[in-house]
Amino acid sequence: MNKHNTISSNLKARDDLAFYSLLIPMTLLSLGVILSSNNDGILYWTGQLLLSFFFLQAFILLHECAHLSFFKTRSINKVLGHVFGFLSMIPYYSWQQMHNLHHRWTGWRDKDPTTETTINPSSSAVKNLVVNITWRLFIPVFYLSYKLSNYWNLFKIKRFLSPKKYNRVKTQAIIYILIYILLSYFFGGLMVHLFVPAFAMSLLLKELVIMTQHSHIEIPVSNHKEVKPLPYLDQVKYTRSFYIHACFTRYFLLNFNLHEAHHAHPAIPAYKLSKVNLAISERPTFISWFIKAKKMKGVDYIFKTSKHTGEFF
Repeated sequence: MNKHNTISSNLKARDDLAFYSLLIPMTLLSLGVILSSNNDGILYWTGQLLLSFFFLQAFILLHECAHLSFFKTRSINKVLGHVFGFLSMIPYYSWQQMHNLHHRWTGWRDKDPTTETTINPSSSAVKNLVVNITWRLFIPVFYLSYKLSNYWNLFKIKRFLSPKKYNRVKTQAIIYILIYILLSYFFGGLMVHLFVPAFAMSLLLKELVIMTQHSHIEIPVSNHKEVKPLPYLDQVKYTRSFYIHACFTRYFLLNFNLHEAHHAHPAIPAYKLSKVNLAISERPTFISWFIKAKKMKGVDYIFKTSKHTGEFF
């Protein structure tokens, strides 16, 4: 893992602020479970909607805890990182290792393990048609592919990690799977009723957020040449933020949309990212990104860049 850039004391993590940031996720979880326990259609689906936002936040909190900078106390980051990883169905250590490599290699599309497969579309017309249809119909195939290929695919992960780290990833993945199996066996019906529809809805929310961050940006390709990782501040031009109402950003997205600031300063906790000033003149809204991106074919948005299409976000 690259050493994070030095930050001023007023931007460092604080345990009290981190726990305060958990109030809304815990409220969404509690209300969502209470409402979803009701068989009334309106109340049930209202609860499911709240839970879908909770699962989005659980994914964001996995990301934050894996940086070991959301809480000041390192052990709390690890413990809650596993909790949010379990709730996101992404092994914590697997995410941490691959995400660290993402931060190390952002700016080199073929060196970053999370973007290496987006250089060229499939040669299969059928696969490309599926990508286009699912993109148009809001079926989160890209997020599922991103999640499974980067954090569950042990064959891929093995290419990037030392044997020691790989064995740890494999062990934790097996433990997660065993716990999921046990929960399904003993509480399967309850889990399906309370959480499965909400989790399915959250997949779309996660895809819409993730697809804003690095897709359709002109990012250099090393072509197997020896290259060095870019400094964090130089990675900003290869990331994208989107902007929405400040309250929604802070309390529901937990500043996860401020992706340029995050790549410039990965050690700054999410609840302080809004204090980072990168002097960015253009501040695209989520709506403007959404309209432009969804007008494009899926293969064009995912595998091509602004250089090829002339579309800038």
